[in-house]
Amino acid sequence: MLGPSDLLTAVHGHTPTTDADSHVVALAALRTGRPMWPRSEFDPGHFTVSGFVASPDRQSMLLIHHGRLRRWLQPGGHIEQGDESIEVAARREVVEETSAQGLVRVGSGLVRIDAHPIPARPDEPEHVHIDLGVGFVAGSDEIGPLDEVLDAKWVRFDDFGDFDLDAAVLGGALRLRALLGQN
Repeated sequence: MLGPSDLLTAVHGHTPTTDADSHVVALAALRTGRPMWPRSEFDPGHFTVSGFVASPDRQSMLLIHHGRLRRWLQPGGHIEQGDESIEVAARREVVEETSAQGLVRVGSGLVRIDAHPIPARPDEPEHVHIDLGVGFVAGSDEIGPLDEVLDAKWVRFDDFGDFDLDAAVLGGALRLRALLGQN
């Protein structure tokens, strides 16, 4: 099964800030010796990816309104066979969910790691998603058409308080801003 060749390097090379506990979970998952990215890995779970995407003017970040969770999040999802890197997987997920184009990577490392529980469903046991966030700047502010999410929009960093974002999204957004030189 061919997946991201840089998974080990990306996790080991990450310098935690607000995500130290999640980094520990990610390192433990790597020690299993299994690939840990296939969505069939449930013990303890599997790696996923997301994109923290800044607008071309670098004043906003792209958020999606997730259909099942009914929450505003950064775009992302499962790593698929053939995704040769974390960046490729994150870029694919951003485009699938928002149709955003011209994504340019910000920095060479991860923006953040977030390990969070996923409740059991009829076809899956309870497990953990270990999400690896990658930073991007979009080449255009055009988004859509939207097929996989309820909504997507550019939200000014200063307006995040209006969207009830969780700590993991906020932590990734703060790291993205710092990488953009906008503390």
